[in-house]
Amino acid sequence: MITSVQQWVTYLKEAGGLIGVPLALGGLVLMAGGWRLWRPAIVLSFGVIGAAAGACLAPPMHPVWLYALGGAVLLGAASFPKPRYSVSLLGGIVGAGIVNYACEAVGLGPPTLWVVTGIALLAATAVAFLDVRQVIIMVTAFEGAVLVVSAAVAFVAEMPGLFNYFRSMAYGGGVFVPFLLLVPTVVGTLLQMADAKQKDSGLVRG
Repeated sequence: MITSVQQWVTYLKEAGGLIGVPLALGGLVLMAGGWRLWRPAIVLSFGVIGAAAGACLAPPMHPVWLYALGGAVLLGAASFPKPRYSVSLLGGIVGAGIVNYACEAVGLGPPTLWVVTGIALLAATAVAFLDVRQVIIMVTAFEGAVLVVSAAVAFVAEMPGLFNYFRSMAYGGGVFVPFLLLVPTVVGTLLQMADAKQKDSGLVRG
């Protein structure tokens, strides 16, 4: 079961370049129009979080996939009835994850790390609740960026020399991975904001 970035990168390398095609297509769809597909995107997002949590909580010698499936169904179903609250919480989780990564990069350790992460979760969730559409746009753009970068990793894995170079940069440089995700996230956010404004003005339908 994949529960870390390193395991995900290893999986992409072993899966081969073809897996990059659906990842790239899905990422581009989310980057360009994720706000139009936000309901299934939010449910799937919580499903992935639930799967990861279930896998981490699985006791030794128990089937990890069963706990992952249970976590995915449980969180995915729980996120469906109250989408506004689910979006806000997801925005808080993304914000807390960014803060956690930044704090780890500067050497902050537990328990201070988790206190700061918890505060960031509460603050980001509260801020996200104020402008749900903007959060939807930013979160789906970020998720699309993750898929696009994952597709790029799968493609680059076909070239061992280049793959090893980028892997060393990703594991050794604290700002390399955030920068790779930042650029497509910003692009996706701008595209979706423009699309949303055109819809509001009546220039486009749907």
